[in-house]
Amino acid sequence: MDENILLKDVEEFFDDYQWERANTFNVTQSAIHYALKCFSITFKRFGFTLKLVKKNAKTSAKK
Repeated sequence: MDENILLKDVEEFFDDYQWERANTFNVTQSAIHYALKCFSITFKRFGFTLKLVKKNAKTSAKK
């Protein structure tokens, strides 16, 4: 699954459930879960808002 296509879908339809996103891409819900986890895309809830947090692919090692 292409990260850019998934990220664009997440930005446009941020409130979709994983099974709804799976129907869009014609894959299983577990495939969407795995792709979101691999691309480090998580949803954090603060009150009634959803915040999309995308972690940096490159992280500096602590010394």
